[in-house]
Amino acid sequence: MTLPDGRRLAYQAIGAQGSPAALVLHGTPGSSRQLAGLDRPARDRGVALIVPDRAGYGGSGSDPSRTIASSARDLGELIRHLGLDGCAVVGLSGGGPTALACGVLLAGQVTAVATVGSVAPLVPRSPLLPTDRILIKTARRSQAAARLVFAAALHAGRTRPERTLRRFATLLAEPDARLLRENDDVRTGFLDDLRNPSATAARATARDFWLFARRWDVDIADMAVPAHIWHGTADRNVPVAHARVIAATCPAARLHIVEGGGHMLLSQLDQIIEGLTPNQG
Repeated sequence: MTLPDGRRLAYQAIGAQGSPAALVLHGTPGSSRQLAGLDRPARDRGVALIVPDRAGYGGSGSDPSRTIASSARDLGELIRHLGLDGCAVVGLSGGGPTALACGVLLAGQVTAVATVGSVAPLVPRSPLLPTDRILIKTARRSQAAARLVFAAALHAGRTRPERTLRRFATLLAEPDARLLRENDDVRTGFLDDLRNPSATAARATARDFWLFARRWDVDIADMAVPAHIWHGTADRNVPVAHARVIAATCPAARLHIVEGGGHMLLSQLDQIIEGLTPNQG
């Protein structure tokens, strides 16, 4: 679709067609290609999923002035375009802040939100959070410097996807590494994403990390719909403390801690979907 400012917003429809749909937001970096592994389990459960490419990723146009709030408003345009008023929004990892913003800004269009392994607000700083990692520190100082780092990483993924995925797996919790080894659909989706980064993916990734490191332009304490915060205790990408900070900041949040769970939590898909149905409020 074309957004009001002329940018392109690309999306995929996966899972069961014709049923009430939920929006699912990919992480950082990534694109809708990364979530191809959700197609089969969603079809098995009779769930339709709309998976947009966030600005600058996949087929969506770049937005150099993007904020967390403006990303949510882009999704409001997509919801109107597809006639999906009353849908739920799920944000994975770096897509979590945008999903939370949807619950504040799009309450008339969105019935519930969920996050899986989401980044929490880093400003103001909660004492629960561990020390920032080098990528956050780099992006806080300079988006340009962060962009160079991510451009190199994306180049490696495009030219040596299998090797890059193997190296990535060594950084993950065992449940996530096992998922990449044993689930062909998930593995294929990640490899496809590595092989096909957009020309603006490094810029978009640097922008994400820069936004994470600053005060968000939406207050999740004003959440107007039910919010379900899912996080695994073994998550190495985003420590579980982030989920506790989100829950402590957002009175509408219900915290779901998965003991021994990793970052992706695909095995919890049934519970995540159940929590987003209207009668679960």
